[in-house]
Amino acid sequence: MILNFDSREYLKGNIKPYKVGIFGSRTLKDERIKMIILEKIKELNATMIITCQEPQGVSEVAQRVCKDYGYPLQLHFLNMQYLRGAFEQRSKEIISEADYFIIIHDGESKGTANEKKLVEKSGKPFHYEIVEPTKYDRSVGFNIQDDWDFKFDTPDWGMD
Repeated sequence: MILNFDSREYLKGNIKPYKVGIFGSRTLKDERIKMIILEKIKELNATMIITCQEPQGVSEVAQRVCKDYGYPLQLHFLNMQYLRGAFEQRSKEIISEADYFIIIHDGESKGTANEKKLVEKSGKPFHYEIVEPTKYDRSVGFNIQDDWDFKFDTPDWGMD
């Protein structure tokens, strides 16, 4: 996939900064998540990804995307001086920094649901998607909507 981020042009100031915050469930880490993130950051012309430093899940995938495609990455860590409020505080810090949000939810995570509520309260734009967890780490796993069609009797095999 060719992305539209050109770090040289960004450093010259020719590309307007657009920071995208990514929140999501820890149960989601397969290829579907990577595809959602890549499609959205390309569509948005993102110049930086902001997420939390988590050992697994959507945040881990976001970090891998940044590493693989050369996107600037800003990580926010838990600050335990806030004790039980450390997760909420970290989310608020990310929300204050980002211009747009990608929220990928397993439909069950209370943390991701709370982050969505905070983003809604902020009034900033976001993309929200519910994705069911899969037992396969490397499977794409999107549900197929239509039957595949392949025409052998045409020269281009029906591939327009």
